[in-house]
This record gives sequence, C-alpha cells and structure tokens, in this order.
Amino acid sequence: MTDLTVLPVLRSSNLDETTAFYTNQLGFTPERVAPDYLIMRRDQIELHFCPPDHARTYAADDTGPLETEARCYIRGAGIDALHDEFAARKVPGFRGFVQTPWNMFEFYVSDPCGVLLVFGRSVTGGPVPPSLS
Repeated sequence: MTDLTVLPVLRSSNLDETTAFYTNQLGFTPERVAPDYLIMRRDQIELHFCPPDHARTYAADDTGPLETEARCYIRGAGIDALHDEFAARKVPGFRGFVQTPWNMFEFYVSDPCGVLLVFGRSVTGGPVPPSLS
C-alpha cells in the first residue's frame, strides 16, 4: 500500500500571527504562497492555513471542550520528542500527554487562532511517556 500524507487546510483569523506562532514557538518554516494562503512545514509535517469562512465549531478531548476553528491529528512515533521540546519551551496552549480510551498516547497544542493540534501514537509504539509514569 502507498503511504499517504495528510495535508489539512486549517482556518486562521490572522495569518501573520499564525506564522509567528508556528515559527517561533513550534519550529516550523513558513511559505506564504498567496496573500490569503500559508503553508507551514517541519520535517514531515505540512500544515496549510487560510482565513476562516465558516462559523466556529467545537471539539472536545479528555480535558473538556475547546473552541476551535479546526482540528488536526498528527500521528507517529516521533511525537515524544516534540512533546518534550514543546514542554521545555513552555509553548502557549500546550497540554501534556494523556492515555486515551482508544489506546493512544496524545498531547495537545491550541494555537492563538483556535486550531487544535492533536499529536498521538499507539500505546504499543514505544514505552509509556515519562510524564505518565
């Protein structure tokens, strides 16, 4: 089977603020492909942003409801290193690992414009994160 890449198009109420957050806080590299379209890249992660054109929706996780424009799930074995990096940098909107009922270890980052990033890996994909031990 061919590997698939997910390229979400996320809403941003302020593309300049989004650029600054993902660059300065999360270590992404920006590419402004049009005045109203932004691509942020880091390693194998690619996130696309455009201004909102719909009403806010709501997403929930184990810690309660979060107002969000969009939600993106980023899955893979490398998330532990990202968790540790973001925790050490005290990234705004960061919430540490939880173990979900669907057998994933997940952590969360809410960006300033309402996008919820969910980072997850299988509980069988490595040891229990130290923050949960």
